Amino acid sequence: MNGPAILKEILQALKDLYEKGETHVIYINKIPITPEDRELILDVLGEGKVRITYKSETQPAEWRETGIYGVWIGVFYGRDGKPILETIEITDFPRLAAAQREDIGESVKVLEERLRSISNS
Repeated sequence: MNGPAILKEILQALKDLYEKGETHVIYINKIPITPEDRELILDVLGEGKVRITYKSETQPAEWRETGIYGVWIGVFYGRDGKPILETIEITDFPRLAAAQREDIGESVKVLEERLRSISNS
């Protein structure tokens, strides 16, 4: 069973996040786990109160915080709605859910253009 080992890895990563500010990602579908491992992990982590949904035509995703603050479960879906990547992120906020630098740069241009159109009215 890999469930206990994964939970120990999560605990160490949570300590590192708390003490050093280091984040950690476990690519859960890249590790051989049994349905019993998955059930154990989910039971131990519990259910949190925060859910983030990324609506996209090409690669929708969702993250949910577990009952352990700072531990997030992420699922990325293909166009067919089937999971293609599952992660456990130990972080204050899932990095892949955060605004990406290039997207922020594009938003600067969009907002500048919108303000110009208001000024020219």
